[in-house]
Amino acid sequence: MAQIEGLITRGELKAGDQLPPERQLAEQFEVSRASVREALRSLELLGIVETRPGGGTFVRRAQPDDLARPLTTLITRGHSLADVIDVRGLVEPAIAERAARNITAPELAQLREILRVQEAKVAAGESYVEEDTRFHEAIGQAARNELMVTVLGVIWDVLRSSREEWLRTEKRAHSSLAAHRRILAALERHDPAAARAAATDHIQAVGEGILRLIGEDGGRAPKKQEVKRK
Repeated sequence: MAQIEGLITRGELKAGDQLPPERQLAEQFEVSRASVREALRSLELLGIVETRPGGGTFVRRAQPDDLARPLTTLITRGHSLADVIDVRGLVEPAIAERAARNITAPELAQLREILRVQEAKVAAGESYVEEDTRFHEAIGQAARNELMVTVLGVIWDVLRSSREEWLRTEKRAHSSLAAHRRILAALERHDPAAARAAATDHIQAVGEGILRLIGEDGGRAPKKQEVKRK
């Protein structure tokens, strides 16, 4: 199995390519055809290849949900919200740091527009959950790391109801705006350290607030409340 994965990793086989016949693979890797058949079955179970009836075996085209589904199951099975918040506190500052290095002028303009709409909604006393999410998503895209964004997307999904509850008061709304302004300012300066620090402060404050809101003791002595995916 490792030899076939190596072909894919090195780019010798790409998504959509058909694998050589079992006999050819057996000769190439100097193993039995039974070993090749078993390896292909394992790769198919992992979603790396797919067998088409009468058409051979092909490298599977990755789908956005390929990682998200099992990751969501893992996160929501027996883990507290405190655990999820801890992971967010590790991942999101790293994304902000990477974004500071890679963000483009159009992406900065998009962030400014999202923040402008958020400010208007806060001033009008309207819900700004959508803008809050879009702000963080846009930073994720600017980080140029799809895997990190996928992981973070699952975390956001798991925390959705708690985040919506947390963002309801006017005081929290203005705190969120101030934090977003600091993050944006660091991104505009292309300052990775400042972006990471601003994101860390923001995520930590929100995380601690959510845990207080649901009654968990700083996330270290949580009630038996497991995360639920909306």
